[in-house]
Amino acid sequence: MSGPFHEIEVGEFERRVSAECESGVPLGAYASSDGVHYVFLGARGAFALERPLADGRAAPAFSATFPLFSWDEREMRDEWDVHFADLPDSRPLRGQNGQMPAALLATGGGLMHMVVGPVHAGIIEPGRFTFSSGGETVVHLDAQLSYSHRGVERHLCGTDALEAAASVARICGGCSASRSLAFAHALEHLAGIEIDSGAELARLVVAELERIYNHLADLAASAAGAGWGPGFARGMALKERAMRACRFAGGHRLLFDAIVPGGVGPNTLRETSGLRVALRALASSVEHYLKSLFGNPSVVARWERAGVVSHKRARAFGAVGPASRASGGKIDVRVFAPYGAYRQIRVDAACASGGDAFARCCVKRDELRGSFRIIDEALAQLGDARPAAPKALRVGPGTAIGVVEGPRGAETVAVHIDERGRLSRLHVISASYRNWPIVAAAMDGNIVPDFPLVNKSFNLCYACADR
Repeated sequence: MSGPFHEIEVGEFERRVSAECESGVPLGAYASSDGVHYVFLGARGAFALERPLADGRAAPAFSATFPLFSWDEREMRDEWDVHFADLPDSRPLRGQNGQMPAALLATGGGLMHMVVGPVHAGIIEPGRFTFSSGGETVVHLDAQLSYSHRGVERHLCGTDALEAAASVARICGGCSASRSLAFAHALEHLAGIEIDSGAELARLVVAELERIYNHLADLAASAAGAGWGPGFARGMALKERAMRACRFAGGHRLLFDAIVPGGVGPNTLRETSGLRVALRALASSVEHYLKSLFGNPSVVARWERAGVVSHKRARAFGAVGPASRASGGKIDVRVFAPYGAYRQIRVDAACASGGDAFARCCVKRDELRGSFRIIDEALAQLGDARPAAPKALRVGPGTAIGVVEGPRGAETVAVHIDERGRLSRLHVISASYRNWPIVAAAMDGNIVPDFPLVNKSFNLCYACADR
């Protein structure tokens, strides 16, 4: 869904933002050359409350009361020269002059500190995790990302909005389709066009395929975190099959350019009968895997009570997607603010209340099953028809926000378009960016050796935060 911007008078701004945070669904915040914008999700889609910045570029900080805005406001200060007088965490968000800011440590008698990263043993991207612990019990974990920050948003300023679609799709491999869809929604809103039903069904199939391969990878990693090697190997083999289905369905294993402004790419769902057969076989194999994984008492025992996040804490830190719905949250954008073919195909939001690694894995298990059903229904409605070619867009000047439910939660893209149809501002709020602070909070009171297990139960992306 895409939505409007509402300029609020300076005297009323703090009250309105606080009220929306208390009663609504906050997604994040960002700055532009002339204002600050706080983004929320409503039943009709995303919207922003904004206020202009005067000559002093001063603005009130909300992160002391609503911690979810901490990274956003530090980024606004560092990169857009917004002057906040009362940031609770005054460190730079990212490295400056080749130096990362010092980690935030807990202090006190008997505490020790240890650092994991930024270089890791696997092929994941860099991130530094600094533990303060008493014995093996974690008192505080400070997570610092952005070692590979690329400055994509600044780089794309001045780019033709339609031509920027390929770059937006490649910000991250794991949520390319979701982000492409959010970007497309924003541009289509400004162009004032509707997408035909066949293309909307094709978009749904692509988005759910992305969810399937991501959740399979997450469950496999969670099995590894629990020490069950066969569960990891089998899960990753199924992920490989899912990614081959992605290539068959969208022309690329990571679904690059499968969804474009105006519809879908030329290689999307060119032939559906073979895809149906492959997905039904995959669904059967996945069901066997889920039963063996969740039927393994040793694995489940390791997941239970690991990395517990209460509903109150999840909401305070702005958790989205499975990270929120495993802690008693209810928001799935496909259900709360349905868009495209999700308006006609039922989605059952997968929820749990335990807030631990087991609950997060249960939510992903249930979503996996739902995704196979949703795709089957969409392909049945499509029949043998090919999606139409993308509609031509003429994107006029204005601002818009697109938000969709990606594998890790709400994927949000805000665009500011000038009179020439070029981006004057692009801002991406990924579900991983939103959820990373929850990973750190989830470690409180856990033992240090549980970090791989807790971390993999979220299995977030670095590239999204390093956009």
